[in-house]
Amino acid sequence: MTRRRPTPDELALFGRVVSDAEPLKPRRRSPRVAAVAPEPEEPAAASAPAQSPVQSPGAKPSSRKRGRIPADPPPPAPAPPPPVVPAALGEHAHGAAPGLDRRTQLRLKRGQIPIEARIDLHGMSRERAHAGLNAFLARQAALGRRCVLVITGKGRSDWQRPDWGSEERETGVIRRALPGWLRDHPNQERVLAFAAAQPQDGGTGAWYVLLRRRREDSGPGGGPGGGPGAGGRA
Repeated sequence: MTRRRPTPDELALFGRVVSDAEPLKPRRRSPRVAAVAPEPEEPAAASAPAQSPVQSPGAKPSSRKRGRIPADPPPPAPAPPPPVVPAALGEHAHGAAPGLDRRTQLRLKRGQIPIEARIDLHGMSRERAHAGLNAFLARQAALGRRCVLVITGKGRSDWQRPDWGSEERETGVIRRALPGWLRDHPNQERVLAFAAAQPQDGGTGAWYVLLRRRREDSGPGGGPGGGPGAGGRA
C-alpha cells in the first residue's frame, strides 16, 4: 500500500493550525551515572622469607631444624620399693604381720620351724655382739638357711641390774637392742620376721629369726611350706 501525499489545501490548513503553537523547551536529561564495578582488592603482599640468622664464620651450624618441636625428656625411672621391715611377731595380731602368712607366723611363734643354726651373744659386749650378729646373719642368708636362733640371755629387772660394765648388765642391753639391730641395715634385707623363743629353746632369753628366701627379695614371700626346712619339729 502506497502512502498518499497531502494536497496543497491540506498543507495550508495544517500551517494555519500550528502557526500559533510555541515550541516546547527541551527537557534537561539527568546525567546517567555509570555503575562502577568495585575494584578488585590487591592480594596481600607475600611476606618476605625469614632470613636465617647470620652466623659468625667460626660458628658451627645448628643441628636443630627450624619448626621442629624438641622431644620431651624421658620420665625418670621409678624408685625401687623399700624392703619390708622385719616383723616382730609380738607386736602384731595373729596374721597381721606384713610379708608373712598366717601359717608361717604361727609356726614361727610356736617354734615349729626347724632351727638350722644358732649364735650365743650372752656375755659379749654390745659392740662385739652387734658385729657378731651381722656376720652370723650374713653367712646364714648366703647359705640359704631359713630359721636361726639368737641367744641373748634374759637379763634382770631394773632394780636387780648390776653396775655398768659387768657381764650381766651387758646381757640385758643386748636383749633390748636385738629388735633394733634386726630392723636396721644390713639385716633389714635379710630378716623377714622374728619372735621370742619357746621355753625349750631359751624362752625370753632367745629369739627365732626367720630369714628371707631369695624369691622374697622382690616382694612379700609366702611361708616355707614348700622348701627345705618346712617340716615341723619332730
